[in-house]
Amino acid sequence: MTDPTFDPILEVRRPRAVRLFAPITPPKRGTALVLEPREGEPVVVDADGRVPDAWLGNYLRSWVVDLADHEVGFSEALPAEDPDLLFDAYVRGTCRVDSPAQVVRRRVRDAAATVRPALAGFLREIAAGYDIGDYADAEADLNAQLEYFTADPALHIGPCRVRLRIDPAVRGRAAHPRGRIRLGQMHRGALGRLLASGDPALAAQLLASVDAGRLPTMPRAAHAMGVLEPEPVGAAMRERLIAHLRRNSGNAGNH
Repeated sequence: MTDPTFDPILEVRRPRAVRLFAPITPPKRGTALVLEPREGEPVVVDADGRVPDAWLGNYLRSWVVDLADHEVGFSEALPAEDPDLLFDAYVRGTCRVDSPAQVVRRRVRDAAATVRPALAGFLREIAAGYDIGDYADAEADLNAQLEYFTADPALHIGPCRVRLRIDPAVRGRAAHPRGRIRLGQMHRGALGRLLASGDPALAAQLLASVDAGRLPTMPRAAHAMGVLEPEPVGAAMRERLIAHLRRNSGNAGNH
C-alpha cells in the first residue's frame, strides 16, 4: 500500500502580460493564490483578498496552493539503544500548508517527503534511548514528544501517531542477556536483571567483554551496588560492577 501524501500545488499558470478582459481573480476558499513577480517576493492572495494589478501586473507565474488538511504517512526504521537493533515505525498524521509562499519558492510537490527527514530525525533521537524490548514505553514517549515537534516552515503537522513493532525473532533474542552481549550491548534493564538474579560469575565475565564506551549510565545498577554518589560511568562503572560481582561470586562459593 502506498504511503499517504499530497501535492500542495494544485495549479500553475503563466498569466498574459495584458489581461483587460480576463483579470486574475482571487482563489476559491480552501486555497491560496501565489503570484510570482519578475522581481521581489511572491504575493499571496486568499479567498477574500484583492489581487494587486489584476489587469496589468507583470507576473511570471500564478500558483494555486491547497490549504486543506490531508493525511500523510511513512515507514521508518528507528535504531534502538543498541543501534544494531531497529524499531519498525509507522508514522501517520495530518498535514496542511502553513506558508503558501514557501511552498511555491521551494517547489514543494510531495508533503510527506518534505516533512519526513526532520520528523524521522526527531523520532530517531528519542527511540535511541530505549531498549528494543521496551517498545511499548518507547512508543508512548514518541507519541508524547510529538506534541512539541515543528515539522517545517512551509508545512504544519497536525495530530500525529507513531506505531512501533519489532520482529518477533529479534524480540526474543534481545530479551536474553547472552543474546544481547552477542549483539554487542549491555542495557540498563538487562544489567539490573543480572545483578538481581543472575549468576555473578557469568555476569562479571559478560561485563568484561563489553566495550566500556557502549555502557550507558546505570543508576539502578549503581544503587544495587551501594555506589550512590558520585555515580561512575563507562569504564569506571564496568570495573566497579565486575569487582562487585566477583566478590559476590566468591562469597557464594564459600558457603
